[in-house]
Amino acid sequence: MKLSEFLEDIKQNENEVVYYCCNHLLSKKYNVADDALEEDVLKELFVNYDNFTKSLNDSAGIIYKKYEAELNDVYKTICNKFNENYDNKYLFDYRLARVANQEPRQFLDIEDADTQETVIQKFEDKINAILESKYYNDNKEKLSSDLIIPQKTLELIKSAAGLV
Repeated sequence: MKLSEFLEDIKQNENEVVYYCCNHLLSKKYNVADDALEEDVLKELFVNYDNFTKSLNDSAGIIYKKYEAELNDVYKTICNKFNENYDNKYLFDYRLARVANQEPRQFLDIEDADTQETVIQKFEDKINAILESKYYNDNKEKLSSDLIIPQKTLELIKSAAGLV
Protein backbone atom coordinates (compact mmCIF):
# COMPACT_ATOMS: atom_id res chain seq x y z
CA MET A 1 0.00 0.00 0.00
CA LYS A 2 1.34 3.44 -0.87
CA LEU A 3 1.87 5.46 2.26
CA SER A 4 0.45 8.58 0.61
CA GLU A 5 -2.80 6.70 -0.10
CA PHE A 6 -2.94 5.35 3.44
CA LEU A 7 -2.45 8.85 4.86
CA GLU A 8 -5.00 10.37 2.50
CA ASP A 9 -7.55 7.81 3.66
CA ILE A 10 -6.76 8.67 7.29
CA LYS A 11 -6.99 12.39 6.53
CA GLN A 12 -10.40 11.99 4.88
CA ASN A 13 -11.97 9.59 7.37
CA GLU A 14 -10.45 10.22 10.80
CA ASN A 15 -9.83 13.09 13.20
CA GLU A 16 -7.00 15.47 12.45
CA VAL A 17 -5.00 14.20 15.44
CA VAL A 18 -5.06 10.64 14.05
CA TYR A 19 -3.75 11.93 10.72
CA TYR A 20 -1.08 13.97 12.51
CA CYS A 21 0.09 10.91 14.48
CA CYS A 22 0.13 8.58 11.46
CA ASN A 23 1.98 11.10 9.33
CA HIS A 24 4.47 11.85 12.10
CA LEU A 25 5.18 8.18 12.78
CA LEU A 26 5.61 7.29 9.09
CA SER A 27 7.66 10.39 8.25
CA LYS A 28 10.32 9.34 10.75
CA LYS A 29 11.20 6.19 8.80
CA TYR A 30 9.84 6.57 5.29
CA ASN A 31 9.34 8.92 2.40
CA VAL A 32 5.56 9.17 2.69
CA ALA A 33 5.18 10.62 -0.80
CA ASP A 34 6.89 7.72 -2.59
CA ASP A 35 7.23 4.68 -0.31
CA ALA A 36 4.87 1.74 -0.04
CA LEU A 37 4.57 -0.95 2.61
CA GLU A 38 2.81 -4.28 2.83
CA GLU A 39 -0.31 -3.96 4.95
CA ASP A 40 1.01 -6.34 7.62
CA VAL A 41 4.17 -4.21 8.03
CA LEU A 42 2.08 -1.07 8.21
CA LYS A 43 -0.22 -2.69 10.71
CA GLU A 44 2.71 -3.77 12.92
CA LEU A 45 4.01 -0.19 13.00
CA PHE A 46 0.76 1.06 14.44
CA VAL A 47 -0.71 -1.83 16.44
CA ASN A 48 2.47 -2.60 18.41
CA TYR A 49 1.70 -0.29 21.33
CA ASP A 50 5.27 0.05 22.58
CA ASN A 51 6.57 1.05 19.13
CA PHE A 52 3.55 3.31 18.63
CA THR A 53 4.11 5.26 21.85
CA LYS A 54 7.89 5.48 21.42
CA SER A 55 7.49 6.80 17.89
CA LEU A 56 5.11 9.51 19.06
CA ASN A 57 6.87 10.36 22.30
CA ASP A 58 8.58 13.44 20.86
CA SER A 59 5.25 14.92 19.79
CA ALA A 60 3.21 14.09 22.92
CA GLY A 61 3.03 17.77 23.90
CA ILE A 62 1.51 18.71 20.55
CA ILE A 63 -0.97 15.86 20.72
CA TYR A 64 -2.13 16.79 24.22
CA LYS A 65 -2.07 20.59 23.86
CA LYS A 66 -3.00 21.35 20.26
CA TYR A 67 -5.47 18.52 19.76
CA GLU A 68 -6.50 18.02 23.39
CA ALA A 69 -6.35 14.30 22.67
CA GLU A 70 -5.18 11.24 24.51
CA LEU A 71 -2.75 8.89 22.83
CA ASN A 72 -4.88 5.90 23.84
CA ASP A 73 -7.83 7.32 21.89
CA VAL A 74 -5.63 7.64 18.80
CA TYR A 75 -4.39 4.08 19.34
CA LYS A 76 -7.97 2.77 19.57
CA THR A 77 -8.88 4.52 16.31
CA ILE A 78 -5.85 3.12 14.50
CA CYS A 79 -6.48 -0.40 15.79
CA ASN A 80 -10.06 -0.13 14.52
CA LYS A 81 -8.68 0.96 11.15
CA PHE A 82 -6.73 -2.31 10.99
CA ASN A 83 -9.64 -4.36 12.39
CA GLU A 84 -7.67 -5.11 15.54
CA ASN A 85 -8.93 -5.01 19.10
CA TYR A 86 -7.04 -2.24 20.91
CA ASP A 87 -7.11 -4.20 24.17
CA ASN A 88 -4.51 -6.65 22.90
CA LYS A 89 -1.28 -8.44 23.80
CA TYR A 90 0.81 -5.39 22.86
CA LEU A 91 -1.08 -3.15 25.29
CA PHE A 92 -0.97 -5.84 27.98
CA ASP A 93 2.81 -6.27 27.59
CA TYR A 94 3.32 -2.50 27.71
CA ARG A 95 1.24 -2.15 30.86
CA LEU A 96 2.87 -5.18 32.50
CA ALA A 97 6.35 -3.76 31.87
CA ARG A 98 5.31 -0.62 33.75
CA VAL A 99 4.35 -2.54 36.91
CA ALA A 100 6.78 -5.45 36.88
CA ASN A 101 9.94 -5.35 38.94
CA GLN A 102 9.01 -2.27 40.97
CA GLU A 103 11.11 -1.90 44.09
CA PRO A 104 9.09 -1.18 47.24
CA ARG A 105 11.87 1.09 48.48
CA GLN A 106 11.26 3.62 45.70
CA PHE A 107 7.73 4.11 47.03
CA LEU A 108 8.62 3.99 50.71
CA ASP A 109 11.54 6.44 50.43
CA ILE A 110 9.17 9.25 49.43
CA GLU A 111 9.18 11.57 52.43
CA ASP A 112 6.06 13.61 51.72
CA ALA A 113 3.05 11.51 52.79
CA ASP A 114 0.65 13.04 50.23
CA THR A 115 3.08 12.49 47.37
CA GLN A 116 3.77 8.95 48.55
CA GLU A 117 0.05 8.16 48.68
CA THR A 118 -0.45 9.61 45.18
CA VAL A 119 2.42 7.58 43.72
CA ILE A 120 1.18 4.39 45.37
CA GLN A 121 -2.34 5.06 44.07
CA LYS A 122 -0.99 5.50 40.52
CA PHE A 123 0.83 2.17 40.82
CA GLU A 124 -2.38 0.53 42.01
CA ASP A 125 -4.31 2.15 39.13
CA LYS A 126 -1.84 0.65 36.64
CA ILE A 127 -2.33 -2.82 38.12
CA ASN A 128 -6.11 -2.37 38.11
CA ALA A 129 -6.05 -1.29 34.45
CA ILE A 130 -4.47 -4.64 33.64
CA LEU A 131 -6.84 -6.62 35.85
CA GLU A 132 -9.86 -4.92 34.25
CA SER A 133 -8.68 -5.30 30.66
CA LYS A 134 -10.53 -7.57 28.29
CA TYR A 135 -7.30 -9.15 27.01
CA TYR A 136 -6.21 -10.07 30.54
CA ASN A 137 -9.61 -11.45 31.49
CA ASP A 138 -9.85 -13.47 28.26
CA ASN A 139 -6.43 -14.98 29.02
CA LYS A 140 -6.51 -14.91 32.81
CA GLU A 141 -5.46 -18.50 33.33
CA LYS A 142 -2.30 -17.98 31.30
CA LEU A 143 -1.50 -14.42 32.45
CA SER A 144 -2.45 -14.28 36.14
CA SER A 145 0.97 -15.51 37.28
CA ASP A 146 2.54 -12.45 35.61
CA LEU A 147 0.73 -10.23 38.10
CA ILE A 148 1.54 -12.10 41.31
CA ILE A 149 4.71 -10.12 42.05
CA PRO A 150 3.28 -6.67 41.20
CA GLN A 151 0.21 -7.38 43.36
CA LYS A 152 2.34 -8.64 46.27
CA THR A 153 4.58 -5.59 45.89
CA LEU A 154 1.55 -3.31 46.07
CA GLU A 155 0.27 -5.09 49.19
CA LEU A 156 3.69 -4.76 50.83
CA ILE A 157 3.98 -1.07 49.94
CA LYS A 158 0.48 -0.24 51.17
CA SER A 159 1.06 -2.16 54.40
CA ALA A 160 4.42 -0.54 55.09
CA ALA A 161 3.05 2.93 54.28
CA GLY A 162 0.05 2.35 56.56
CA LEU A 163 -2.47 2.59 53.74
CA VAL A 164 -4.26 -0.71 54.35
